[in-house]
Amino acid sequence: MAMIKNKLSSKQLSQRVRLSALVTRIQLVGLIAIFALWTFWIDPPEGANPLVIWLVQSALLLAFIPSVFKGHSRPHIWLCFVILLYFCFGAVYAFGGSHLGILMTLLSSGLFCSSMLYARWKSLLSGVI
Repeated sequence: MAMIKNKLSSKQLSQRVRLSALVTRIQLVGLIAIFALWTFWIDPPEGANPLVIWLVQSALLLAFIPSVFKGHSRPHIWLCFVILLYFCFGAVYAFGGSHLGILMTLLSSGLFCSSMLYARWKSLLSGVI
């Protein structure tokens, strides 16, 4: 199997890395904000502490915040695996007719793509691949 040659300059790659990092950070914070909005304001749970529910729902995403904001590429790869759970969660609510489920599905898809592209372009930029 032949290796695909990189046809982008290092300047173009660094611009793409910066853009995908920014988009990943925005979408990660946006997804956490959707869980907070959903849990505390739109549909607060009855008989349970909303803070505990929110922490359970967003604990995996919160764990990725320090490494994503530092710009490490390996956590971006793991985030791609974890975000599939949130995509499924959003898809279930979207098929139930929830507008927030549709938004969650779109954000998790975008987060998957931007995180995957960040890891790919950053590895190309550093010469790993």
